[in-house]
Amino acid sequence: MNKVMLGDVITFTLGKNSTRIKEHESKIYSLEDFEGDLQAAEEISNNYGCTINVIKSKASPLSEKTVDKVLNSSYVKCDFDQEVLDPWYLCYQINEGTEIEQQINMFNQGTWTSVKKINVGMISQMTINLPDIKKQKVIGELYRQSIIQNNLLIKQADNLKKFNMKLIKKIEED
Repeated sequence: MNKVMLGDVITFTLGKNSTRIKEHESKIYSLEDFEGDLQAAEEISNNYGCTINVIKSKASPLSEKTVDKVLNSSYVKCDFDQEVLDPWYLCYQINEGTEIEQQINMFNQGTWTSVKKINVGMISQMTINLPDIKKQKVIGELYRQSIIQNNLLIKQADNLKKFNMKLIKKIEED
């Protein structure tokens, strides 16, 4: 397992400043797109790289629906050789990995804000354990499946609540 700096394996492209986005660029990548790509894990089979939300310090894969959208300055696009780094593994490490979280906390040490904002310079200096690509794909796929399962459980809980509310209303009416 190699420990590498993210800047050595990823090319970062910072999103545009909102004032520089032209009106004809109407397909702007939004927080809904970011969350949608992460939560629609079962739909993302092709890999288009990842985005990092620099305000939330979270990563999401890019989907076919969002890959061509214009990023604003809240996002950084990550391009990399997917034979070296698996997109879902990267998302797992940034979103759930304690090592990355510790590095983010170290960068934000001494700030008063509760927001863990990061920038491209910080991200490129962060280190990550990089096992062989097969192991990364296994870990990444398990992470993707855990998101899918979590979404299904939430949907099931919501459906159960709706069913119970209908049942309660029916009992009240009788």
